[in-house]
Amino acid sequence: MTSKIYDYTDNELKELMTTVQKDGWAIFYEQWMNEGQFTDIFKRTGSCEAPGQFMNDPDYPEIFRVSGERDEKGARIGMFGDGELGWHSNGNGRSFVDKILIGLYCVVGDPNTTLSICNTSTPYYDMSDDERAYYESIIVKIKFKDKTMRTFDEDDPYLELAKKTPGSIRPLIGTHPHNDLKYFYFPFHFICEAWEGDKKIDHEELIEGLKPKIFKSKYQVHHIFQPGDFILMDQFTSLHRRTPIGGPGRLLWRVASDYMNLFD
Repeated sequence: MTSKIYDYTDNELKELMTTVQKDGWAIFYEQWMNEGQFTDIFKRTGSCEAPGQFMNDPDYPEIFRVSGERDEKGARIGMFGDGELGWHSNGNGRSFVDKILIGLYCVVGDPNTTLSICNTSTPYYDMSDDERAYYESIIVKIKFKDKTMRTFDEDDPYLELAKKTPGSIRPLIGTHPHNDLKYFYFPFHFICEAWEGDKKIDHEELIEGLKPKIFKSKYQVHHIFQPGDFILMDQFTSLHRRTPIGGPGRLLWRVASDYMNLFD
């Protein structure tokens, strides 16, 4: 899509976000936004995260810089570094997740780095009734663990932030708060325990059994960022991952928000 999202009416923006919630993502090209236009989209959508950390833009605190670059003193300027990122979504180590919408805008691209997104709702609906009933009976414990989704360098300040996340115990199958779609909540790198009802089960066996059911090619899309590209992702109905950054300078702007200005 090449239409300019920041020119959308409120009704058009709501229709777009309804599509993002259902499909898991939407991809736009040649948006050419400045920081103000980028953040205004998400402020119209809902409340934005702005924790005031090293990776946040000082003038536009809703923007998280995603980059492996460092400043002249050797300090990191952005989050996630330049290594591979395994499948994840926003807030997987948190006890409460409300910033369901993620936007990524490409300032500087890298032709050697690929973002992959997987829909986590359609796999549920493609299963048999018996499979759905079984997975709906599963509860999982989720807690951050280094050297899984990503291996952090010791000097990465994001590591300490991640270690402080309390984790959560939640159903494996969630219901989206704005459209009632069922989805798999499956940040499997952080799943450390599982139960079927009151009975504890082997969480590693659960994970290995689900991977081929969820990560089918027909549920995925792959994207190489070029300047001006803009991707929206719903953090309940999708997971995403990234190959290592292949060259210097790659920079994305990232914003995380809820949908509360558009949906009750």
